Amino acid sequence: MANIVELEINKKNRLVYFSRYRWLAHVGYWIWVLVVGTLTSVKGPITASVLYNHFLLDNIPIAIFFYTYCLFLIPYFFKRNKNMLFWTIVLACYFIIPALDVFYHNAFVTLSQPQRNRSTFAIAYGGNLGGYLLNFLIFSIILFFMEKNEEGHTDLELEKEQQEIEQVKLDMLKTNISPDFLMRSLAQLKQSATDMTESTPEAILTFSDLLRYRLYSKRKQSAKLNEELDALQSFIHFIDLNKHNNNLTINIHIQGDTDHKSIAPLALVNILEPFCKAHSNQPVVLNMILLIEDHSILLEMDYSLRANPILLADLQEYGENYKQLYGESVKFHFENCEDERCLISLTLPVED
Repeated sequence: MANIVELEINKKNRLVYFSRYRWLAHVGYWIWVLVVGTLTSVKGPITASVLYNHFLLDNIPIAIFFYTYCLFLIPYFFKRNKNMLFWTIVLACYFIIPALDVFYHNAFVTLSQPQRNRSTFAIAYGGNLGGYLLNFLIFSIILFFMEKNEEGHTDLELEKEQQEIEQVKLDMLKTNISPDFLMRSLAQLKQSATDMTESTPEAILTFSDLLRYRLYSKRKQSAKLNEELDALQSFIHFIDLNKHNNNLTINIHIQGDTDHKSIAPLALVNILEPFCKAHSNQPVVLNMILLIEDHSILLEMDYSLRANPILLADLQEYGENYKQLYGESVKFHFENCEDERCLISLTLPVED
């Protein structure tokens, strides 16, 4: 697996200077070389032989230098922080290839102005060093702007992927039902039906309404506060119908105007599930005070029993998930008190 990832990284690093239409910059560079180095410098008619010698053959050594630099040296040495080795090879190529270029020109390139062929090695080599350096700087500037373009594109991709991840997490939070709670609820309904309890039809309808609200809410970015509170009341009522088995009594008091306000779907419903999961062998009371303000909801919860490690872990996960989704606008705090109680404080943003 690691080898596959490394191969993909190497492939991306090699092709970064040619992908997303960046190859057009290479075409533009070589057109500039053609115009400056051949079309405007050669005296006489521009024939196929002139283009072959002055442009194609004349630029093969420097092209080898450039593309060794961007396709091999940068991805395999510079981007792997092998800086000393990278610059050593670059300098070696810079001094060696221009020297070889002199012999190459004398052997294979026929120029229309043969002055270079008659010059000494030192003069030709010095001219090559200057020409290579100038073109290397121009080529490096082009590669630099390609890197900046790739960096900006990568940032956009990462931002898009982060948004998709957050959306997936939000959808999971919307539809996430504790397996323990679900199995307990179904067992409760089965037992009630077996015992022919009078509250069985009401429990089934209440549980169905709660599941229906979950399924419909997953399609929404936000839910009306009135609908969320109705679902919360249904949840509390469903728990109350099985109070003799779960030993949990929930009292809720709501203050404030609930009209024309929206909230994150299931934000209030989800926080009740950990308390259903934390089954107690003794009667326990959960008092909830919900204060609705213009731009936020304050929820204070007083659990009359010290929270066990499972409940604490579930509350911790709830707080981290909603803080990650909605940022600093979510404030969540809980603690076990010395008098064997657990106090929970939650602040959620609301929209008008």
